Amino acid sequence: MATLTVTWFNDAAAGTVLGTSVSTLALSGATTGWFYYNHPVVVATAPTGALSATVTLSVSNLAAAEYVNTDSVYFGAAVVRPGNVYGYNTASIEQDTSGWKIDSGIMARGNWNLSVGQGFYALEVASAGAGSQEIRTNNFIAITPGKEYTSYALVRSPSITANWLVEFRWFDAAFNQVGPVVQTAYSVPVNTTSWVGVTATAPTGVNAVQCKVFFRPQATAGQQVFVLEDAQFYASASRNLTGNLLTYAEYSTEGTVPAWTVDGGSVSLLQTTSAVTDGLFSLKVTPDAPGTVRATLGRLVPVAAGTTYQVKATIFRHNTDSAQKVISAVRCRVDWYDSSGALYQADNPDQLYASEASDAWWTQVNSVTRTAPDGAVYAKVGFELSSDNPLVDYWFVDNFSLIPATAEYTLSTSNDTGSITLAVNYVPDHASTASNVTITRMDDNGKAAPMRAYGRTWNLAPNPYSVILVEDYEAPLGSRVWYSVQWSDSTGANRGPRLLTQTVDAPILPDGDYVWFKSPGVPALNTQVMVEEPLSWSRAARSQRYDVVGRKNPIHVTGARAGRQSSITVLTWDPEANALFDSLLDAGTVALVQAMPGYGIDGNLYVSIGDVDVEPLNSDAREYGWRWTLAITEVDRPDGGLQGSASTTWQTITNTYATWEDLFSSHETWADVLTKG
Repeated sequence: MATLTVTWFNDAAAGTVLGTSVSTLALSGATTGWFYYNHPVVVATAPTGALSATVTLSVSNLAAAEYVNTDSVYFGAAVVRPGNVYGYNTASIEQDTSGWKIDSGIMARGNWNLSVGQGFYALEVASAGAGSQEIRTNNFIAITPGKEYTSYALVRSPSITANWLVEFRWFDAAFNQVGPVVQTAYSVPVNTTSWVGVTATAPTGVNAVQCKVFFRPQATAGQQVFVLEDAQFYASASRNLTGNLLTYAEYSTEGTVPAWTVDGGSVSLLQTTSAVTDGLFSLKVTPDAPGTVRATLGRLVPVAAGTTYQVKATIFRHNTDSAQKVISAVRCRVDWYDSSGALYQADNPDQLYASEASDAWWTQVNSVTRTAPDGAVYAKVGFELSSDNPLVDYWFVDNFSLIPATAEYTLSTSNDTGSITLAVNYVPDHASTASNVTITRMDDNGKAAPMRAYGRTWNLAPNPYSVILVEDYEAPLGSRVWYSVQWSDSTGANRGPRLLTQTVDAPILPDGDYVWFKSPGVPALNTQVMVEEPLSWSRAARSQRYDVVGRKNPIHVTGARAGRQSSITVLTWDPEANALFDSLLDAGTVALVQAMPGYGIDGNLYVSIGDVDVEPLNSDAREYGWRWTLAITEVDRPDGGLQGSASTTWQTITNTYATWEDLFSSHETWADVLTKG
């Protein structure tokens, strides 16, 4: 007989004995050979006032010359999972089975090690016959109606592939069962350690104040062994993301699959072991075929109009052949509903975040922020998964959340200034792969253009690690565009976080007879003028013919034909516009001409302006109006950054603030001045 004794003392250097805690282990009566036994385990709470302890192992009934070897002696705090309602002995069955009960069969503390940190024993149940084995804790657990709870356990069926049912059963103060039984079913392969669990909200209106969790393996005969360890019971809110408007079951898919509407695939529950997600299960998404799967959570989630929310998820994709690279893409989305539950405003989602990798598992954490519009009372959240490669056979989605948040970015369009303003509020960590930023506009025709920053372009520009403001005066009128923000190291080779915006409508000109003349680098000079007549173009030849003696026909030598040249006639109608247009011409730099689609100038037209003539439209000098005739040659888009802003000029500042002190007390940074005026 091996006996382990912990003796408790009231002093760090021994002192008075406050008590002992004892455990025994019966050794085999075999007379020869080596026999291995799990050590006796003491699980006890140190008595009040205890400051030190001793551990004693004693072995009785040894014959002469017999001996016992001992190793792996441990004394320390029991590993109790944070938030677990069960005590260590009930969770790990290290001391005894006193925390558990069954209705039939034989229950014992078996020599099993299913979970690291939970010791060397587990609850072992041998069935009395075929049928359900009812395993549950001895004690009832106090609960609050309307609160969500989660329970797990590690289980094993050494001899058969067994169905396990996990149930929440609710009881009133008199221990009468009330409310619905919540049940989740699992098929556990033979001799395989698997997690099982259930998540449910305690019912309201039935006086439910306590509960028990039933673990029910389904035996097919007598003497079949079932093992359970690492039992856990939590108030789900302790494991949910702070501020999350989704339940823990919706957030982490623990023990139950929420109501998802899926287009292009199906969903199920699957155990996952991942260091980047919470919980023990994930939502498994299986596509019907290569392509896009769109899933929407069925519940209408109450929201407040005008509040910004973030939808976020951790998404894995599985590649069946890690020798080949595959492209996959993901994004989250949110749609808004009115008080009647009818769709109020469908999301204009961000671009799909695509990535290419050969890994068997590839993880992306995706988020999107949206502000609930006026009239929105509910939200429905979801995600989209896309891959045209059949090697991507399924996905996992976990940690799905909806929380109030600051907008990752904002987009606004001004027809008055002919510009789009992008404000990026997302600030990545000060990592080497976020030290520089590249920002690009993507047109609806697939063309990309780097954005201009103040004094430079957003092309591997130093990361300001604060709000990034982009004023885009060159978005083609009447088009739809979106923006890519990519953080990287200073070379651009090692990429970090990225942000892909939703599409946004570019500015328009209400009167198609007008065009914008813009200075790409000095937006304060941008002005609208009326075009008197459509453009006609000429393109000079870059070729020469040479007569060769003895040949009938000359030799033709040529280079690329010259770009377009024309003369454009525009009209201005008031002295301010006329002076501003004259200032733009004074700069002598490349100009951008923009017209509405269908008015003779498609997309962006960058021109070098040659000789200029101007004349009054009326012989009476008191009548305003001027005709400008400009010789123009088409050129490529110029490089360079911005100087100043069209929306906020020094005149704007002097009109708004009486003193510098007023300006400084209203704004902390110049970025605030530019974005807020």
